[in-house]
Order: sequence, then C-alpha cells, then structure tokens
Amino acid sequence: MARVLYFILLTTFIPFLIVAQQTNGNASVPVGASLIPTYNGTPWLSPSGDFAFGFKQIHQKDSFLLSIWYDKIPENTVVWYPKDGPMVPRGSKVELTNGRGLVPSDPQGEEIWTSGSNNSELAYGFMNDIGNFVIVDSISHKIWESFCFPTDTILPTQVMEREEEINSKISETNFTTGRFQLRFLKDGNIFLRKRDIPSGILYNVYYRSGTRDDSNMTNSGLQLTFDETGYMYILRRSGQIFELNQKDALPSKLYYQRATLLSDRGFTQYYYLKNPTSNTNWEVLWSLPNDRCKWIDENTEGSGACGLNSVCSLDGIRTNCECPHGFSLLDRNDPNGDSKPDFTQTCDKGYDRDRFGFIELTNIDWPESDYVRVQPTTEENCKTFCLQDCFPSCCNLQGPTMLEEEASTV
Repeated sequence: MARVLYFILLTTFIPFLIVAQQTNGNASVPVGASLIPTYNGTPWLSPSGDFAFGFKQIHQKDSFLLSIWYDKIPENTVVWYPKDGPMVPRGSKVELTNGRGLVPSDPQGEEIWTSGSNNSELAYGFMNDIGNFVIVDSISHKIWESFCFPTDTILPTQVMEREEEINSKISETNFTTGRFQLRFLKDGNIFLRKRDIPSGILYNVYYRSGTRDDSNMTNSGLQLTFDETGYMYILRRSGQIFELNQKDALPSKLYYQRATLLSDRGFTQYYYLKNPTSNTNWEVLWSLPNDRCKWIDENTEGSGACGLNSVCSLDGIRTNCECPHGFSLLDRNDPNGDSKPDFTQTCDKGYDRDRFGFIELTNIDWPESDYVRVQPTTEENCKTFCLQDCFPSCCNLQGPTMLEEEASTV
C-alpha cells in the first residue's frame, strides 16, 4: 500500500516540476549560451512565444540587428535594440558571459556592445512574456533588464522613471538615434523635443505634459506608467494620475500593444489583434501631439518635423515629408531627412531672367525662414526682388513661390 501511495504522490509531483521548469526554464539562457545571425536562426523565445530575443534581419538586407521583437505577427515588430542599433553581418554572435552580461561581437571577435553587467555571479538570463529580457544572479536578483534601457518603444507593464528617455530611430531601416526625443524630467514634466542628429544637440520643446508643480511637489509627476491593461498615464507623487489619452484601454488578452516614438508619427500607442481571422495591421489608438507639422515647425530651432528644405503634411495620423519640385533627398534611406537642390546656385552669371522661373506651392508656410522682407509689395515686385538675389530661395506672398534654375530641372 505504501508503494502505491508513493507512486501516486510521485506522479502528482512530477507534472508540477515540469510546469515550473517551463515557466522559468523554457526561456532560460545559461551562461555561455550564444546566438549567431542567420536567415532562419532560432532566437531565445519567451514561454508563450510572443516575444523573441536575437538577431533580426532588417528588410532582406545582409545585415542583422540584435533586438527583441513580437514573434507571432507577420511584421515581427522590433520593440527593443541597443542604443544606436548597431547592425552586424553574418559571422557575428552574441553571448551571455559572466561579468559582462550580453556581449555581441563582429566576425573578427571585436566587441560591439555590452549590457554592462559587472556581476561575476551571473546565473542565467531569460526572455519573459512581457517583452523584457532579464539577467539574474545566483539568488535570482535582477542584474540587468531591457525594460531599464528602452530605445524607441515601451510596452504594457513597463514604467519610465524620471530622467529616463526614449528616442526615435532615423527610419524604418536605420536604427541610429533619430531626430525626436521623449524625456521624463526630474521636475515631473514629460517633454517631446527635437534633436540634431549629427551633434545630438537638443532643440526647443514642442510638447510638455504640464505635470510639474513647484508650489506643491505632490502634484508633480513621479512615473510614466503603461499598465497591464494598456492604459498609459503619469503617476503623480500624490498617487493621483494624469491621463495622456482619453481612449478606453483595450484588453491585453485580445491585443498586443506598444507605444513608440516614431520618426514620422510622434509618440503613438498601437494595438494589434491577437489570433486574427484575416490580415491585420497595427492600428493607432492615440498619438501626441496631434498636428506635428504645426507643433514642431513653430519652434524655430532645428529642421522641424521633416528635414531641411522639405515640406511637411499630415495624412491622418501619419506625417509625410516631401521634397519640393527641383529638390531631392540628400539621403534616400532617410525619407524624412534633408532635401538638396538639383541645381547649383551661383552668382557667376548675375541677374538673368531667362535662366530662372517660378513654381507656385499653395497652402505652405516656411515659419520664420524669411531671408528678406519687402513690405508693402506686389507679387511681380516680389518676384523681381527674388530674381535680383544671386542666391535664389523663396518669396512669401500668400504662400511661398519656389525659385529654381530652369536649365537644371528640365
């Protein structure tokens, strides 16, 4: 009888051990484990398979990005990557090492980046079901986690503390830090502002949450919270909340969700139906600011929502950047970047009406970009003044008129 009872207890206990191992061990990454970038490589998956950590091929190019992504949707949307998103070729690898944490290296063995763990007692890492890659020590204390180093996206259950930030990337295929930043300031305010890509200089703020209160510090913001229901708000020191959006939260059991600072759409919360019966895409729940062309371009520093010489327009929630006639992108891989003239501006030949013409662009404004103001004037007089300028630009007269050299744009 004792043997039968022992057998029953054993068969009851073993499934429990298996379940516990699947919860913590199925996504467990031991010290010394490594991944290499391949076209059909197996990443480190979360227990549910919703999230993956590994090398992601970007737009069929022969280069890969160390990243975390949603693995069960066709887009495999990237939600985390190391700052400035270094791309690596085949032959590279990432390894979980004692005292160093995650260490990706190129084919020559040169270190590209490290998660920066200085704990020699590192035990293992794991990809969990909320999209957070975590490294722990021998007593299961967290040493490092991707949630503490967000790049352009935050996920449900993720919290941003004061003095933390996220930055947009340059474009869909260029993960270098882009021209927009969301920062949670020490005073409790959240700012959205432009930054200069080459220098990193920060320009004027084009959105502020207004959650700073010098007269009563308990009213100031403490955390930016994206809770498990998909509801996003600023938690004040007093425990009260400041809503960033007025939309109802969507059930997390039915939808994947993310909030991303994009290079062309501001700070935007998206949702994606799990287990759809037909083709589906990420849908916008809310975005701020609403009119980014107006909000960003009214700040006189920097290039605005689009690059220099580019025209910004808003198509629903999406910001479109276009080069004017006679201009083209300086970098074709950056659709929101600067536009360069297709003609050469020169003073060598002086004023010659036969060499230049005008193209009228309606419903467009270049705020604070006047080179010369002549008031009062007529349209013809304005054109004459522009033609007499050996560095032709534009004339603001009920909407600017772009001056171009006809011979170089035919």
